[in-house]
Amino acid sequence: MEETNKLAYENALDVIALGFKPKKTHIFSDLDYAKTLYREALKVAKKLTYSTVKATFGFKDDFNVGQIFFTSMQSVPAFLPSVLKGKNIPCLIPLAIDQDAHFRITRDIMPKLGYYKPAVLHQRFLPALSGSGKMSASDGVTIYTTDSPEEVKKKINRYAFSGGQDTIEEHRKKGGNPDIDSAYQWLTFFEDDDAKVKRIYDDYKSGKLLSGELKQILIDKLNAFLKEHQKNREKAKKQLDKFIVRD
Repeated sequence: MEETNKLAYENALDVIALGFKPKKTHIFSDLDYAKTLYREALKVAKKLTYSTVKATFGFKDDFNVGQIFFTSMQSVPAFLPSVLKGKNIPCLIPLAIDQDAHFRITRDIMPKLGYYKPAVLHQRFLPALSGSGKMSASDGVTIYTTDSPEEVKKKINRYAFSGGQDTIEEHRKKGGNPDIDSAYQWLTFFEDDDAKVKRIYDDYKSGKLLSGELKQILIDKLNAFLKEHQKNREKAKKQLDKFIVRD
């Protein structure tokens, strides 16, 4: 539990490094803000049946009670500003699809507590370098925001799934498939110039751009991003307390 909580605050540094402002951003751990969260979570729990949680998440009788109760805690930030301000405040939740089930339940319960239903905004997963599923530490190969330029280059060159052909000659003739190529998929997240992304797509599909060249474009782009991000991340360590909310 201590390690998990520590990692949560490490993740907070990445959020701050992206440019969020302390006056508008409040970051908390469930463990360190439990006094405030738990009181509200009980109100959610009273309206949430085990049969609903079981049907939504596929829980079985041998699942631990913490998993069953977790949605009650997860729901609280959706109406916590309303509680703290003493008035009904609309809420928008940007989330990845794996969190959607929690907030579908939340949308059903919040009107029963007298609050607006939260709106949700689905985000795309950053795909795994292997080309299957989302990027995750459990995938075996993950690029971290603290990786060095050498580590980034090594991981992309070695592990990024290629949509190219087996030989240069074949690739020039048939072209590659950017729709399954991990390097291209990552570029759609990190390259802001839509025209450039389109040009890379077309060049790769035509065979003009090789897989190794596409990977190098991503390596350069990622390392430029991480160089700036890591500088901001170091600065964030001195600002962390301005963002953290505790009981």
